[in-house]
Amino acid sequence: MTKPRWKPPTDPGEQRRRRERERELAEIVEYGTEEDFVAAVKCYNPQIGSEELRDLIMRFRAAVREKRGLL
Repeated sequence: MTKPRWKPPTDPGEQRRRRERERELAEIVEYGTEEDFVAAVKCYNPQIGSEELRDLIMRFRAAVREKRGLL
């Protein structure tokens, strides 16, 4: 049994919502706090697991350091 291939969403509303989420997360990386990021992630995926959330937080921290020049 093969794994189904990912297909881009064809619903224009879903595409618009995805672009808005990406823009919001980019703004949080630029100007927001870790708490803002966690709240946004939980809003998008209320059933997110602790391991996945921890991974996203670590990626957020790295992106903030890179973006804000805090290396």
